[in-house]
Amino acid sequence: MPDPGQSNPAFEATILSSSRPAVAPGEPDALVGTRLRHFEVRQLLGRGGMGAVYLGWDTSLDRPVALKVLDAAIGRDPELLTRFVREARAQARLRHANITQIYFIGEDRGITFFAMEYVEGAPLDKALAEGQRIPWADSVEYILAAARGLREAFQQGFIHRDVKPSNLLLDKDKQVKIADFGLAKSLKGDLELTREGVIVGSPLYMAPEQGRAENVDHRADIYSLGCAFYHLLTGRPPFTAPTPVGVITRHVTDRAVPIHSLNPEVPEPVERVVERMMAKDPAARFGSYDELIAALEAVRPGRQEHSGFFARTMALAIDAVLLGALTPLLGRWVFLVAVVYFVAGHAWRGQTVGKWLLKLRVGDEHGQSAGWKRSALRFIVFAWAPMFWALTIAILFFVYRDSWEAYQQTQMMPKPLFNAVFVWALMVAFTGFGYLAGFLLAAFHPKKRALHDLVAHTFVTYKLGR
Repeated sequence: MPDPGQSNPAFEATILSSSRPAVAPGEPDALVGTRLRHFEVRQLLGRGGMGAVYLGWDTSLDRPVALKVLDAAIGRDPELLTRFVREARAQARLRHANITQIYFIGEDRGITFFAMEYVEGAPLDKALAEGQRIPWADSVEYILAAARGLREAFQQGFIHRDVKPSNLLLDKDKQVKIADFGLAKSLKGDLELTREGVIVGSPLYMAPEQGRAENVDHRADIYSLGCAFYHLLTGRPPFTAPTPVGVITRHVTDRAVPIHSLNPEVPEPVERVVERMMAKDPAARFGSYDELIAALEAVRPGRQEHSGFFARTMALAIDAVLLGALTPLLGRWVFLVAVVYFVAGHAWRGQTVGKWLLKLRVGDEHGQSAGWKRSALRFIVFAWAPMFWALTIAILFFVYRDSWEAYQQTQMMPKPLFNAVFVWALMVAFTGFGYLAGFLLAAFHPKKRALHDLVAHTFVTYKLGR
C-alpha cells in the first residue's frame, strides 16, 4: 500500500512521481554526462519509487527534455516494467495543453527510459509547503485547467487514478500541466494490468471507492481533484491520519472541515463546487467533466458573460435618449456627435453611458479592448441603415430638386417625384427590416452577437463580481 502522499518535490516538479518510498542512490547517478540514444543526460532532477528523472537535451530537435529512467534494481520485475512502458504509452496518446507530452520511449544499454516535455516550474504542492494557501481565484483557474486536461484523457479512454497537487505542474507561464499517468487505467483494454483488490493512488486524495479497491471511473478522478482543490484553498488536505489506512478510512466515513471555517475568503459558490466534487457517493458528484468545467467557469472571479438582447436594447435606448436630448441644441450635428460618442467610447473604455450603467462592455475575443479600427467598423455596420437612408434622401433630393420645387409651388406632386417617394419608402422598408434583423440576431446567436459584432469581431459582455 502506498504511503499517504509524501514525496520528493524536485522529482514531482519535473515529471511523474510515485507514492512508493524513494530508492537509494545507485547506478542511475552514473548517467549524468552520458547519452541515452540521442539524448544527453545533463543533470539529476530527482528520484521516485520507479526510478530517476534527469534534465536532458534532445540533440535531434535541439530542445530540453525530462528523461525518466527506470531504476535498474526494479527493472527486472516484469510487472513494473510493463507499468513503466504503459505509463509512457498512455501519456503519449494524450495531446493537450494541460497534459505533459511524451516525446520518445526506448532502451539503451539495458536502460529503459522515456523522454517527455520538460516543465520549467514547480508542482502545486511546493506552493502549499508549510500550510500555505493559494488565493481562491488562482485555485479556480488551476483546477479548471486540470479538469480540461482530465477531460481530454477521459475522452481518449483513460482515468488518471492519482490526481494530487504534486502531479499538477505549474509552468513558467502559470499554466497547469498534469503529470504521472503511471497509474492510469485504460477504459479500452489493458485489463490484465488493473487487478481487482489492489489499492493504487495516494491516500490523501483518494476517492472512497478507490480506497475500497473497487472498480473506479472518471468520478474518482473528480473526487481526487476536489481534494486537491480543497488543499489549495485551505492549505491542508481534507483528511489526515497517522497511517495510510487511517486516511483512507476517513475518506470513506468522515466529512471534511468546511472550507469557510478554514478560509473565510473563499466564496460560498466555490465551496459548493468543492463539496460536490468530494461527495462520498460517486452518483452525487458531477456526472461529466463538461458539467464540472461549466460549474468552475461559473464561479471564476470577474467572469465575463455574453450580454443578452434585452440588456443591449436597454443600453441602446439609454444612449438614444441621451443623444436625443442633445438634438435641439446640436441639430444636424448630433449625428457627428453620435459617431464620436460610440466609436470613442467603445475604443477607449469599451462602454457608452448606457453600457456603463448596465455593466456591459465591448471587447475582442480575448476580452481586451476592441480598439479604434474595430470600434469604427462596428459603428459603420451598426449605423448602415440610417446612413443609407440619409444618402438615399440626399440623392433623391438632388435628382428631383426641380420636381420638389414645383411641388412646393403648386402643392401637386409630379409623377417623377411620386415615383421617387415610392422607391424611397420601399427602400426604407427593406433596409429597416434588414437593420432590425441584424440587431435581432443578438437574441438568437449562441454568443449574443449582432451583425455588427460578427463583422467587427467584437463581443458584448457583462462582468460579474465575486
